[in-house]
Amino acid sequence: MPAISSLDAHPLLVHPRKYHHIDVQPLTGVLGAEIFGVDLREKISPEVWAEIRNAFADHQVIIFPHQKPSDEQHIAFARGFGEVIQLPQLRSVEGHPDVQIIRRLATDTGRVIGENWHADSTYLEAPPLAVVMRAVDVPLYGGDTGFLSMYATYEALSPYFKSLIESMNVVHSATRIFGSAYLAQTRRYNASGTRSDMNVELGDREVVHPLVCTHEVSGRKFLYLNKTYSQRIDGLTLEEGAPILAFLHEHCSRFDFTCRARWRKDQILVWDNRCTMHRAIPDYAGQDRLMTRVTIAGHRPTR
Repeated sequence: MPAISSLDAHPLLVHPRKYHHIDVQPLTGVLGAEIFGVDLREKISPEVWAEIRNAFADHQVIIFPHQKPSDEQHIAFARGFGEVIQLPQLRSVEGHPDVQIIRRLATDTGRVIGENWHADSTYLEAPPLAVVMRAVDVPLYGGDTGFLSMYATYEALSPYFKSLIESMNVVHSATRIFGSAYLAQTRRYNASGTRSDMNVELGDREVVHPLVCTHEVSGRKFLYLNKTYSQRIDGLTLEEGAPILAFLHEHCSRFDFTCRARWRKDQILVWDNRCTMHRAIPDYAGQDRLMTRVTIAGHRPTR
């Protein structure tokens, strides 16, 4: 039997549903879609919400162009996806603690938070379900966000490798973001929306999540790890686990698992933080970029 490369395996394509109340335009055959025909400033009917949730389940990343919501309307729309929470490392909009800031000024230098592929805050016992982000001030060019499907990364693995990793767990922590590992390095993040008074003990606290999880809505399996928060495979020595993590990190970065979202002013984007990863593309030096986000509470990942 000839050797088979993981590059020979391709992710399952999304087969768009028929919609009656909104217009859904897929970005790729793997993930991502733009949605037209709804004004997020208005009360959304149950029929439209049902179609939005179907599009979210299918495409994992959904974009609403040409929206101009207030902070209150931003929060109201986000609540359609679940309970709103705040992340401890982010600053909030004055008067609206649930609306948190992602900002980089033209004068900022240093590392960009989110420059590696990651899901948000997997160091928490119950990481966020989703993020509803609004583009407030965007560069003339650059500052896009890459997204990738962790369904696709799992589905492209061989059956034997899937069975090998099925029962493994991964240790997560925020030590590289605001814990002792971050303090020990010389490079610093520079983003005006993040807090500088974070608790190092919280950053170093560890939590264990399954490496292969099952989505609570779709029932599909996905890989759950990232370079930002994943520290090691639980129960293996560092030497035993390192090659597995290195392969998976490389495997997950394949271009054909991804889509790229270009931000435009007042655009709203929602991503499923369970079964996707994302990364910032820091190609807008000397330009301001301001986003606001509302974070949706999630459940502990399960097999």
